Amino acid sequence: MYVLLFASTVMTTTSMAATAAAGGFAVRAQSAYGEGSSFAGMAAPEHSISSLFWNPAAATIVTGITVEGNLAVVFPNSELDVDPTLSTLTTLGITGTGGDVGETGIVPTTYFATPLTDKVYLGVSVTAPFGLASSSNEPWVGMFSHLEADALSLNVSPILGIKLNDMFSIAFGTQIQYFEIDIKTALAPTASPPRQRLEGDDVGVGFVAGVTYTPLDGTIVGIGYRSKLKYSLQGSQSFDIPIVTSIGAIPAGTFPVSAEVTLPESISIGVRQRVNETFTVMAGMEWTNWSRMQIVPLKGSPAGSSLTFNYEDGWIFSLGADYNINNDLTFRAGLSYEITPTIDQARSMRLPDADRIWASVGASYKCDERLSIDVGYTHLFVEDAPVDETTFGIRYAGTSQGSVDTISVGLRYRLP
Repeated sequence: MYVLLFASTVMTTTSMAATAAAGGFAVRAQSAYGEGSSFAGMAAPEHSISSLFWNPAAATIVTGITVEGNLAVVFPNSELDVDPTLSTLTTLGITGTGGDVGETGIVPTTYFATPLTDKVYLGVSVTAPFGLASSSNEPWVGMFSHLEADALSLNVSPILGIKLNDMFSIAFGTQIQYFEIDIKTALAPTASPPRQRLEGDDVGVGFVAGVTYTPLDGTIVGIGYRSKLKYSLQGSQSFDIPIVTSIGAIPAGTFPVSAEVTLPESISIGVRQRVNETFTVMAGMEWTNWSRMQIVPLKGSPAGSSLTFNYEDGWIFSLGADYNINNDLTFRAGLSYEITPTIDQARSMRLPDADRIWASVGASYKCDERLSIDVGYTHLFVEDAPVDETTFGIRYAGTSQGSVDTISVGLRYRLP
């Protein structure tokens, strides 16, 4: 039986993105302002409404109509150091390692917030919380498990925020998210192999909620929640050539399939503390319930295929600081440590996900009273990790080695 290992990485609202910018197939590059501090304290909003992604109560920080746009460019590098003694196709003279499977990509996001009254606020975010983009050079030793994998998500979240008093704000809203996948693998060990392809899409609906607490001037605590999203992915599974599996012969052709998939909920906690007029420190914690994603049967698959995740929960812990050079210029830096949801037994070169350290620097420049520019840079130090995968009885194994660089630019503007 052919078992698809769908693990992953980064994506965008309008284009493909890159591999492994966050654990599982989450996309963390949602803010140029936050990028510079490794997203520490983003659930405790102060200056940027891009915090809406982590905590919808960020809608209540604005004093007028405010818009923000961000663009992140992700440069991944991920390769496999093949163990030829454990890789079946090396006996057939195929020794390719697949090359760098990561694809450079672009992640755009947009945010809007405005006061409706002195207590009620409206916010809207357009983001890409999940995604995948990876491809391998052909032929290579793992071609039966991975040739290409892509995913796309587009999330629109309208939000209503309420400022209860000077200390507490709350917010809640819906999230409407489109999600699609497209996975290709080889069916024969040739230079230009015939392929098996799986594709499907659907729209899921959930909710977001958040609260901020400001006990003292200069102290902000926030917590945000993004709900799970249920999908009934409708699509097809196609085979370029007839194949024989343990459950019987399958003719070439395209077959309708579906899969019930639930993308995980997440909680973000942030703290922001102003030490003095020039120095602010931030801390954050993010939890994602990836462990709800285990094995998902592919209904209608003539090969009895499944989407296999076998994830554990994902965690991110972050620290950062802002330093105000003057009233117009702020520098920032931050570090994060991320615990991957991917276990060693289920790692694939679709995404050779592993624990990682995020190191970030950035800056903000206030052009005038209405316009500010944010820039951020992050380097991810991804741990080497074992890969050992078997499909159709064809095994490949080795050690994945990778890193990721991200550059983000953003504009914040308050209308008159």
